[in-house]
Amino acid sequence: MEAKWLEDFLSVARTGSFSQSAIERHVTQSAFSRRIKALEQWVGVALIDRSSYPTRLTAAGKTFRDAAREATASLLNTRQELRQAARADRRLLRIAIQHSLASGFLARWLATLPLAKDDLLVQVRADNLHDCVRDLEEGNVDLLVCYTHPGLPLQLEPARYPSLMLAKDTLTPVSKAAADGRPMHAVRPGSTGTVPWLSYSADAFLGRVAALALDASEPALDVHPVFESALVEALRATALEGLGVAWLPGSLVADDLNSKRLVRAGPAVLDVPLKVRVYAERTLLSGRLQGLWECARRLAEEVPE
Repeated sequence: MEAKWLEDFLSVARTGSFSQSAIERHVTQSAFSRRIKALEQWVGVALIDRSSYPTRLTAAGKTFRDAAREATASLLNTRQELRQAARADRRLLRIAIQHSLASGFLARWLATLPLAKDDLLVQVRADNLHDCVRDLEEGNVDLLVCYTHPGLPLQLEPARYPSLMLAKDTLTPVSKAAADGRPMHAVRPGSTGTVPWLSYSADAFLGRVAALALDASEPALDVHPVFESALVEALRATALEGLGVAWLPGSLVADDLNSKRLVRAGPAVLDVPLKVRVYAERTLLSGRLQGLWECARRLAEEVPE
């Protein structure tokens, strides 16, 4: 039994609507229904009377609702106590970071901070941007490190979540080099012929950034998706095998470009500028993260806008 099933059940008990509760719980209605069914299978009896609308609880459901409320409240209280204890431990630094920045950038940035001086143990969660932001908002991490673009602003209140710019980057179209050193696949506005495109998943932040380049191209680029992944390393690997063109961060493929394993596959007008920023919850900056944030701030001032 998963704890989120109890929260799902309490939601539908309150709203009387599977569709409304699915929206509230940020899942599809079919997924929400499967989770309620799984809870009923775990309990062993029907909890929801599905024969009426608004949805009502069975007699067993009403009894279970009281137990679910008590159990959920106990779990939330315990979680809060554990989080407060973790925050009080100055040795723990929890960071959420986008997958695309976790392998290279993070280590280089951490090397500039006085982690050893403060005897900090760093815990890193690499995930998609949506879940990284959620972890920061829910207090699961202390810092969020991510790419940003002015056309795709994060829904974080600046007064509550101050940030620093750590670096600049560029999303650039690249391809494996042919024998003559030119790209095996090239994207150029107005050119004829469909180009195989190594694309990000629809919900990936860098995919939305790459879409900005495609949307801004005049005339339109003729690209055909042949591979899709949310992981930037997967796109880099397929580009190195010559499967198509991928928009990849310059910091990730710098060595590949220098060694000519990959080459630019389009004009500079198709590049998309990015910034790497770090966010923190303001209340932490006057406590155990104060010294670390001040050091990060001084380093950030050396990065020209």
